[in-house]
Amino acid sequence: MQQGLSTNRRCDASADCLLQNGRGFVFRYHSRTTAMAEKRISPQEAAALARAGLQIATVYQDRARQPEDFGRARGQLDGASAQAAAAQIGQPPGSAIYFAVDTDFSAAEIAQWVVPYFQGVKAGMDQAAGGASAYTIGVYGSGLTCKTLKEERGLARFSWLAEATGWRGSSTYATWDVRQRVNTGTTLCGLGVAWEHCEAPGNFGQFQPIGFDVTADSGEVRRVTATQLNLRHVPTADGNIPIAQLPEGQLVRLLGNATPPWVRVRATLGGSDVIGYVSAKYLAPVTAAAPTVAPIAAAPVAGPTFAAPAPAPAPAPAPAPAPATATATAATNLGIPAVLFRENDPAAKRASTGKRAQPIGEPGRPTRDPGADAQTRVAQLSAIVNWLDSPGSARYLPEAVTFCNVYAADFAYLAGVYLPRTWWMDSALVRIGRGETLLPIYDTTIREMRADDLHAWLKDFGPSFGWRRVFDATALQTAANAGGIGLVCADRDAAGLPGHITVVVPETAAQRAQRDADGHVVLPLQSQAGRTNFRYGTAGSAWWLNPIFKSYVFFVHD
Repeated sequence: MQQGLSTNRRCDASADCLLQNGRGFVFRYHSRTTAMAEKRISPQEAAALARAGLQIATVYQDRARQPEDFGRARGQLDGASAQAAAAQIGQPPGSAIYFAVDTDFSAAEIAQWVVPYFQGVKAGMDQAAGGASAYTIGVYGSGLTCKTLKEERGLARFSWLAEATGWRGSSTYATWDVRQRVNTGTTLCGLGVAWEHCEAPGNFGQFQPIGFDVTADSGEVRRVTATQLNLRHVPTADGNIPIAQLPEGQLVRLLGNATPPWVRVRATLGGSDVIGYVSAKYLAPVTAAAPTVAPIAAAPVAGPTFAAPAPAPAPAPAPAPAPATATATAATNLGIPAVLFRENDPAAKRASTGKRAQPIGEPGRPTRDPGADAQTRVAQLSAIVNWLDSPGSARYLPEAVTFCNVYAADFAYLAGVYLPRTWWMDSALVRIGRGETLLPIYDTTIREMRADDLHAWLKDFGPSFGWRRVFDATALQTAANAGGIGLVCADRDAAGLPGHITVVVPETAAQRAQRDADGHVVLPLQSQAGRTNFRYGTAGSAWWLNPIFKSYVFFVHD
């Protein structure tokens, strides 16, 4: 008999202790509405538990105790949520998701509420999977509930008998796959008493996540063959927004197979690792050692107010993404200087609508000291936000066009990091690649950068100037709250139209990001110029997901 436990506490830190105490598996939760941050299992926890040698099983439960928690419509919603959550932690095909019925319903109540709920669960899972879900369904509940759903209705493959032996049918139900027993106050491995003993005689849908044992330098390497390949949270193209788009030639580590043709992969984009699903149809084997692509070296820039960051260290020998553009390839290892057009011009000021191609040069401007402690940097960034005053400064007020790019570049300039207001023209980059030294001459060697240009620049050149790509709003806000800079930048779908860029700024006592029940940032605290200018706000929605944008990126600079 396999011995395990169920708990609503994060337990990866307890994994070794649990094994030493004879536990071979852990039941953890999926949930859409929980207000308890650690109840929901995360990809990091799932991988850590598996690496320690534990098996995992999952149960979906929000409340699951009242009639209004059931019914077909609620089942469809919960099934879709569970399908997505399971995919995001790497739960493999064939494993089970249990759904809780955490109350002692009568036969009539089960027929009225629970049976339609499980019918809805199956429909919701299939819809979220873009076809038939590859996961199996389990039920947690009384003996009567388990028997009805599993043996009589065939709506569950596995049954998990709840600890309450006084519930209907529980004392006589013998065909359980998992049995829970009450914990009478015993503490275990740092979990306190917040756990219950479980036992299982055989297979009950347990799993270890796809690719949990693939380290940074192990696993098969594949090359993207599509012009752009969507990296997705879940293995379907239906109803989920891509995490990122992988360019042709991008190298990925194969973590394992999901529902065909989908595979789980890890890619390095903008200096950060990201895990998701892609269609294997657009991946090709790498038969020879891939060449290492060194980052573009950022040459120091003269001037008393700014110096470009040191070049990023060369990546490990393999794998490295193919360069995104020909200009980036030509410049590799040759050094590309940052452009600061006519720096320190006092006429480039907040009250003026001229000189917008130049960094703000107004005397008395505040700055951030990148070498200061986090608390000091946060205070300095807040001072920059207030001093720039995007709603009240003529430099950023909307006209026939808007000036989100000017505001973001000024903010970065005062913060001591490089975001180009002007940048080398393609012909100039070719000449720099040949070793020529060029002067920044407007419309001859340099050009102004719109938000859509910055979107491309951040992906192509940003890491060489200290920018690091991240893939969720929590990472953006965390960087800003530590005294760093975050950017949200999106490229318009319509050719020739500008995109948009906002700066993610540190939270204050009065101004906060929007978070979900688990504390994850949904809308970071932003500062912007645009059609509407504001010092602090969340823009009311995830504006970068608007269908007018074909792509968006999150970047941070420490």
